[in-house]
Amino acid sequence: MDQFLKSLRHRRVADQDRIEDEQARPRPDQLRLGALKKLRLRFRDQVEFIERMNRRGDTTPIQVVRRRSLRLVNSGTA
Repeated sequence: MDQFLKSLRHRRVADQDRIEDEQARPRPDQLRLGALKKLRLRFRDQVEFIERMNRRGDTTPIQVVRRRSLRLVNSGTA
């Protein structure tokens, strides 16, 4: 379980870096930013849930967030 929590925390930090990179662009993509922020919040919620369950000693199934790639669509194809 510790490895799983470590993985979730690492993914959240990685998504935070991606958010900062996107915001540093001259014209950030607002849809991409929104999706990244939602994903980051889901990771945070999962970590908090797992930590809460560990304190109480409950063993319940944990829903896992699967990483989805964000597809960029080119509007102008040559």
